[in-house]
Amino acid sequence: MSENSQAPFYEMSFNVLAAWQAHSLSTAGSNGSNRVLPRRQLLADKSETDACSGNIAKRHHAALVAAYFAAEGNPLCPACRVGDGRRAAALVDRPEYGNLSFERIVCECALCDTHGFLVTAKNADSETSTGARQKISKETLIDFSYALALPERHAETSQLHTRNGASKEEGQMLMKIPARSGEYALCIRYRCVGIGADTEQWLLYVKDQALREKRHRAILRTLRDTLVSPDGAQVATMLPHLTRLSGAIVVRTGVGRAPLYSALDSNFVTCLQAMADETCQVYPFETIDAFYRLMNTFIATSVPALHPLWKTSQSSNEEGRDDTEATRS
Repeated sequence: MSENSQAPFYEMSFNVLAAWQAHSLSTAGSNGSNRVLPRRQLLADKSETDACSGNIAKRHHAALVAAYFAAEGNPLCPACRVGDGRRAAALVDRPEYGNLSFERIVCECALCDTHGFLVTAKNADSETSTGARQKISKETLIDFSYALALPERHAETSQLHTRNGASKEEGQMLMKIPARSGEYALCIRYRCVGIGADTEQWLLYVKDQALREKRHRAILRTLRDTLVSPDGAQVATMLPHLTRLSGAIVVRTGVGRAPLYSALDSNFVTCLQAMADETCQVYPFETIDAFYRLMNTFIATSVPALHPLWKTSQSSNEEGRDDTEATRS
């Protein structure tokens, strides 16, 4: 891709193999003195492997992209400005949001637009004089898989930690905290075309392409940072050692889905490269610095694509304006 071109991205997929050492990024609760229980996942062949939940990865992505949105002047609703996970649903009781609509939410909050929201339906209540409310929702544009360790390529060490009591009588508390290491297959999908739009009815509400591009750049910056600086549970004292990052980014420039293929298959990059065509471009990388450079190029040169329905509408509007001008002249 030329550095001077503005390439339209319809959808992207990140197919990654990441090696994390001595981490506890995702846990499944605690059990007495076993303070952290590692998350596990059964694979189709009945083998059990270490896992990191996509829920926590998505939550940390949302927090970071909100900061990027704010830094670049993208709008955030009052709920998202303070990190309220309910997003637009937290606005329904505010008087200034009495006529809450899909268009207003998407136009006034880049985070609700990107990570989705749900305002539930409500029946009218005569006792409290509240009117009925219709459901308003948008699906997320960012999907995260579980990060799954390659079978036979992960290990766990149970570390003994102590915590002193407030006095000598309270003594010490002994805790077992496992630290895990492994090579993890991770897939992420980003639907670029959906920025500023209703992706069910395909109506575009953020019609200023420059504003859509600002949101797109912030999302890409956050995806870049998510992979080069992993975040999750227990990072205050168990920040992961990232020792490998390789894989392939697939970009769909026209209508369609960007292929996903897991690094659980050692030939995943070769398989993805075999799918390349005019509108499906595959960008492999073998090192973390190659990934970083590739992402910076995308940030500088890519734009979110327009859906064909919007292009048709734009063409019709332009033709109408041309006819009007010709009639006047």
